[in-house]
Amino acid sequence: MNLSTIWLILTARKRLFLAVLTTVLLIVVAICLLMPKTYVSGTSLVIDTKTTDPVTGAAGPPGDLSATVLATQLDIILSHNVALKVVDKLNLTHDPYFIKKFNDAATGKTEIRDWIAYKIADDVVASPSSKDSNVINIDYPARDPDIAAQMANAYAEAYIQTSLELREDPARRQSNWFDQQTLALRQRVDSAQQRLLEAQMKSSIVGTEEHIDVDNAKLTEVSTQLVAAQQVLYESQTRLKQMNEALAKGKLDALPDILNNELLQTLKTDLARAEGNFAEISARFDHNHPQYLSAEATVKSLRSKLASEVEAVRGSIEQTAQISQRQVEQLQRALDQQKQTVLGAKRQHDALEVLNRELQSAQTAFDAGMQRASQVRLASELNQSSIAMLNFAVPPLKPSRPKPVLYLAIGLAFGVLLAAGISLAVELGDRRVRSRADIIDYTGLTVLSVVPVLPRGLKAA
Repeated sequence: MNLSTIWLILTARKRLFLAVLTTVLLIVVAICLLMPKTYVSGTSLVIDTKTTDPVTGAAGPPGDLSATVLATQLDIILSHNVALKVVDKLNLTHDPYFIKKFNDAATGKTEIRDWIAYKIADDVVASPSSKDSNVINIDYPARDPDIAAQMANAYAEAYIQTSLELREDPARRQSNWFDQQTLALRQRVDSAQQRLLEAQMKSSIVGTEEHIDVDNAKLTEVSTQLVAAQQVLYESQTRLKQMNEALAKGKLDALPDILNNELLQTLKTDLARAEGNFAEISARFDHNHPQYLSAEATVKSLRSKLASEVEAVRGSIEQTAQISQRQVEQLQRALDQQKQTVLGAKRQHDALEVLNRELQSAQTAFDAGMQRASQVRLASELNQSSIAMLNFAVPPLKPSRPKPVLYLAIGLAFGVLLAAGISLAVELGDRRVRSRADIIDYTGLTVLSVVPVLPRGLKAA
């Protein structure tokens, strides 16, 4: 069946075709007249994707609204929590329309507030303005244009409030946690400060370096004095040893202490002169002679004086050595005591330094905790949202549904197709000859001529 044949069939059954098409159009007109008018009002929101922290001022990398973030925001808008805020904001639980609908629905144990929230959540439509846009549109359909605008604006405000709560609640919990931590850090600082104070009072050290410097200076001074005293002791012991050895060997003339002693040198000179005189007298006189006895007594006296003086020199050297020994022992004890004092002071200073470092560490942690706690506390009290209203919803002037022109166009297209289909179906049930091709196809005969269709005027004649 070619197009010309289809056209002949539709032309032949034009009454059926027109009847079906008219019926379809009448049904569309009836639908347009009977369908209740629906008004759709919408609002636009802008989501700021800048990551600048309003508390610290730290700026992060800017970016477009990603698919994940967009899907999350749309889920928030369509959430039950936002719908409940809309119900409370517009006091819909006392609206007669929703009360009647709720009573007719017979929902059982469901509260009217939750039922209305689910109901309006099914009607609201949230969608991005475009693929790469940070603008989200919220549309709400209603039979009254004012109600549609109120619902759209209420949804936008509830969404902004919910976004603030979602950001403030974690910050508020963090703030409470930081308050507890800063209290513990404050107690740690107080404890460390108390331990440091008690240690300072016990050791009588303020914690400065002057005490250790003074003790080190005293230790150096005592050490220097000990070295000098040890040098003197060594020299005294050496001189005493030389003196004893010289006395044992009778060689006093080589000793420096003897050579440098003027009295001993004078006595040695007088003794030599007296011995010479005694030798001369002993050669001339008998040992009982008065001059012999006098010269002998003089020699003995000088020898006794020389021996006494030598002993005095040796005693002086020995006394000097003893004094030096006692001084060295005293300085050694003083040095040991000063070492213990220095070591004790260093131990106390090290202990105080450990406590001081603990205090500084606790103070640093406390300061950092206080700073972070202040930032989190400010963030928990910050009521600024990154979402802003771009366009407020206004009552629409024309309903969004029904759309008569669109519906009639669709009905016309559908009616034409339906009428053509019905006409062809009827033709197949009652097939008739419509053209030369039909005769050839069904009879196999050759068509010699075709009688043209006479005009209506000629038929009557």
